[in-house]
Amino acid sequence: MTTALVLLDIQRSILDPNIIKFQDTSIPATTVEAASALVAVARSVGMPVIHVGVTRPYMRGAFDAIRTSNAEAVGKAPRDILALAQGSKDIEFLIPPLGEEEIIYKVGVSAFTGTRLDQLLRNQSIQEIIVAGAFTHMAVESTVRSGFDLGYRMVVAKDACCAPALPPHENSLATGIPNFAIVLDNATLIAKVHKEGHVADM
Repeated sequence: MTTALVLLDIQRSILDPNIIKFQDTSIPATTVEAASALVAVARSVGMPVIHVGVTRPYMRGAFDAIRTSNAEAVGKAPRDILALAQGSKDIEFLIPPLGEEEIIYKVGVSAFTGTRLDQLLRNQSIQEIIVAGAFTHMAVESTVRSGFDLGYRMVVAKDACCAPALPPHENSLATGIPNFAIVLDNATLIAKVHKEGHVADM
């Protein structure tokens, strides 16, 4: 089985505790450290690594109004706090891609919606996807659900995912994600990838 590692939204402003209010300010650094360890083992065995990030269009539109009004209604930061503008430092990846690694930018939540991710994976005959990134209950779970529906075997690296608070992170890993993916800790996943290059028989 051919496997790829897909990193979701591991970007400067999304994991900046000065911008996003994290329950524990150490969460971003811990997540990036865990994801970096996965990237290292993936690269060592020749596994494709795909960096997916979110960026916003230059022009404001209907989606911006919806995002802002919804965020304000529940007391969260409106869209303008996270501009994520093209070409800005906001969208820089905290784990720098290597020259041959694919980069995908999305506007929505799932890495598959409106992007070329599915085409890239099928072109490389990928069947299994290891997912890591932010946020667990948003981009990670949405991508896992989409990937499952597209026929991929989905694996989530729970130590390399995070949310601003522990309850949504833990709830997503305990209730939503296990319906569509295998959930593994970093140590188990790294050992499996290092030894066999995939997670298929678990």
